[in-house]
Amino acid sequence: MGRRAVQGTAIAVLLLGAAASGAEPLKQPITGPMLVCFKYSTFQLSAGESLVDFDGGPEAVRLKVTSLRGQYDIGESEIFADPKGEKELVAAANNTSVYRVFGKGRRYAIYGPTSFSEGRDKLVIWLSGAALSGRKRDREIYSRFQVRDTQGVKCPRTFTYAWDFSDS
Repeated sequence: MGRRAVQGTAIAVLLLGAAASGAEPLKQPITGPMLVCFKYSTFQLSAGESLVDFDGGPEAVRLKVTSLRGQYDIGESEIFADPKGEKELVAAANNTSVYRVFGKGRRYAIYGPTSFSEGRDKLVIWLSGAALSGRKRDREIYSRFQVRDTQGVKCPRTFTYAWDFSDS
């Protein structure tokens, strides 16, 4: 993959096996409203919400969001395994399917087709945290995700990950 210069975009990439030791506070919180891009998805950060922590590595990215409802974590990766146990489809729109996953904690698994999944839905986002109740009001959060090709999307902030990032 070639290096892309992106004006006004924060791109978080850790290279060739380097791993972050834990979530790091962003130098300055990113406040909504704002469209945020990841490698395979977008998320609409709402007014009153802030991205406050970032954790990245060669295969995944995780961000912490604070809101009036509490905190929640967004994790995106191309290597997430499908959850074991019971799950329930709670939303489907724009090639994005959201499942509530039962068991430990309040979690949602978000699926959609990616460039590497040959048109099949692939789990790319885990959503979890205290701001989620496991009830219908969680739709206010998970409905703002869309699994899609982010190449042509104009996002003020982009967080991505890769094993290799070379000049070419």
